[in-house]
Amino acid sequence: MGTKNNPGVFDCHARALPDEPLFTVLARDQSAPWMVQQWAYEREREIAAGLRPEADRAMVAEAREVVKAMRKWRAENDGVWREPLCPT
Repeated sequence: MGTKNNPGVFDCHARALPDEPLFTVLARDQSAPWMVQQWAYEREREIAAGLRPEADRAMVAEAREVVKAMRKWRAENDGVWREPLCPT
């Protein structure tokens, strides 16, 4: 699992192609754990259907660890991050 200070094995920012759109979800976003969990379910479904390689199970496992870490971080940091998610 990666953080800003310690990017993980599946760091999409480092692997993104020039000008490739990407979307980052922070733990402070109330929907983040749910969205990551849904991504994991969908990727696992695609693996089972033969649409993705078995090797992607490692990404699914990491995503599930991220969900746990997000929930833990939110519980331990409630109120610390109450500023807007992005400046307007």
